[in-house]
Amino acid sequence: MVKIDLTSWIKKIIKFEKHKALSVGVVLLCSILIAILAERGYTFLTMIRMGDDGTQIITGGFTAINAYRFLLFFSGAFFILIHFIIKIEIFYDYIYRYRYLLAIVIFALLVINRIHFSSIGMYNVHIQPGLGSEFSEPIFGLLRAIRSDEWLVTTPIQLSAQFEPDPFGHFNQIARGTATENMPNGMAINLATLAFPMSIFYLFGVEYGVSARWVGMLIITFMVTFEFAYIISGKSRLLGLVGACLITFSPFFQWWSYVFFIPAGIGTLVCLYYFINSTGKIKKVLLSLGLTIFFSQFIVTLYPAWQVPAGYLFLGIAVWIVADNWEQVKKTDKYGYTVLGLTVVFIAAVVGTYLYASREYITGVSNTLYPGQRIDTGGGGFSWNVNRMISGGVFAPVSAIRSFIYTNVCEFGGMYSLFPIPIIFVSILMIRKRIFDLLSVILITFTFLIGSYVFIGWPEGLARITLMSFSASARATDVMLLAQMFIFIRVMSRFSKPSIENEEFINLKKLIYSSATAMVLMYCVERFSRSTLETSLGFTFLMVTTFGITAIIYGIYDFQRNKKVFRLACLYLIAISATTWITIHPIMRGLDAIYSKPLSEKVQELAHDTDEKWISLHGIVGSSFLIANGASTISSANFYPNLELWHKLDPDKHYEYEYNRYAVITVGLTHENTSFVLRNVDHLHINFSVYDLETAGVKYIHSPVPLSNYNDIIFTLLYNEGGARVYSVSYQG
Repeated sequence: MVKIDLTSWIKKIIKFEKHKALSVGVVLLCSILIAILAERGYTFLTMIRMGDDGTQIITGGFTAINAYRFLLFFSGAFFILIHFIIKIEIFYDYIYRYRYLLAIVIFALLVINRIHFSSIGMYNVHIQPGLGSEFSEPIFGLLRAIRSDEWLVTTPIQLSAQFEPDPFGHFNQIARGTATENMPNGMAINLATLAFPMSIFYLFGVEYGVSARWVGMLIITFMVTFEFAYIISGKSRLLGLVGACLITFSPFFQWWSYVFFIPAGIGTLVCLYYFINSTGKIKKVLLSLGLTIFFSQFIVTLYPAWQVPAGYLFLGIAVWIVADNWEQVKKTDKYGYTVLGLTVVFIAAVVGTYLYASREYITGVSNTLYPGQRIDTGGGGFSWNVNRMISGGVFAPVSAIRSFIYTNVCEFGGMYSLFPIPIIFVSILMIRKRIFDLLSVILITFTFLIGSYVFIGWPEGLARITLMSFSASARATDVMLLAQMFIFIRVMSRFSKPSIENEEFINLKKLIYSSATAMVLMYCVERFSRSTLETSLGFTFLMVTTFGITAIIYGIYDFQRNKKVFRLACLYLIAISATTWITIHPIMRGLDAIYSKPLSEKVQELAHDTDEKWISLHGIVGSSFLIANGASTISSANFYPNLELWHKLDPDKHYEYEYNRYAVITVGLTHENTSFVLRNVDHLHINFSVYDLETAGVKYIHSPVPLSNYNDIIFTLLYNEGGARVYSVSYQG
């Protein structure tokens, strides 16, 4: 059992022997003052942005959301200021020793308060704006409409699993307006839930479930990437922290709302490494459980575009782990092999349960035109992919949407890898030291092989044999970026701890080389961007970035001479990563943006019978809002197609090309025959004939505009508030 004597701990870490209480008091007072000023200033700016004159900052009260903002700013200020009065090495030694306990405490505090980072607040923009609680708005940060895959599709589908007749069972009757499997989204509670452990928290309430998924994924990713960077850097805690920040807080990981393959794959490798090197029986059992969870998650989160290239990357690293620890592998006893064998059986059971519980989804998606029949052989977009490899992480603090003209920030977001410098340096280092570093060779080989797929393209036969036909250049580039991060951490470590350290001496020659390399890299950014850098970047930002990169490169060049410069480079990387994370996602509390709306109460009152179908004329937002409130909605996103209904509306299958796909759906009523229009590869618009409403079993319509009766079809207004209307539909014919 972990036991910490808080009083003695504080005495040990405070610098000032005679004024410990005073120094802590000053830091607390300053933190409180900073938090008050920051909270008032932030709230004032938020009011101005929303069109308020800001006078309520004086006349208004201090509400619950203000209290959360105060606590947020106080925590940040206190953490920064405490560094001025503590013995930093002792402080971080304690954090390292109790890191898992600290992670659990942070997770518990955030989940209990239902904190998450979803842009679910967008519903307050589109559905009954201004109606609902104050927590319909973010505590901090900006809502990201561009993350529609998350707040508009995935989250509402997950929320739909809570409703009757079978909450969190095999099927729910809400999404797609028909029986829809819950398991593909990790929302069915069975053995396969082990691959989605955070889904358990939905049983305590969906707000806790959403919070646990966001917070849990962030913390788990940070912890496993720390451990992995710690391992490949030769057990450097500082580089472990740098690696964790660079990957977990990277624009790619954040803008894609915490992609699964990174924590699942890295977690598997970490558990494998410690399983090989551990001797305790209980530790081996716990690590085998970790292997089961992470490896199963990697397999069952079905997205081959990432899984295939990532699978090759992680397989190569697993080979290195086994080879590098071969002496320990040979010492594995019967108990170890028995546990490992049972782990394989357990993984097979979890994966088998998932596949069985998702059989309808897998069959449906496999037979779709998109993405099921999509084939990609790579190639294309050379300058875009190179630009992203080089600068997708460099310009994260200002976000790509303000950095480059006509840029999709999610697609552009990368990692701060300084590609291709780490590859060049690690190659030179191996030649100069005359060593063969297997991990570096594996990572460089992977980069060149997958790079040939990304930048040149492969013959279709080769792409099919290697399964890379299921991937795509953009998604393979994502995995290449991760490989560059591993190379970056490896070269920063120089494969070993420095043998010589001189904290005073700066090698002028190497400093010039570092500056020149940084300027060349920045020039390449400008060239590959084709001079589309926005003026908002400014000279100051470019100079700060150049100085930061210079420090990093010097840290690689001269690590064995100047420890201060190396630490400065690491601090810069940690700071810029934290800045990136803070500026991307909003901090939200609960799901009031949906469930505090008056419309939510009305929909849940009417939607007790799942045989009575709904459609929304308020676009994708309206349909997603309906399923989040338990309305069986046929116009909601089809993450696999509702072919039974579409064939009823299109008996000749004239429009099968349009609707046999993953698609978000919008609906408009027409007096003509029903038709389907493909507005984008994943956006289906239905011109829904009023005569087909009865065929589809439509009982209720959510509409932002008034509806008029048509012949024998009667629209009865049941609800009208805040721009939202609900009609019941009756058929007199």
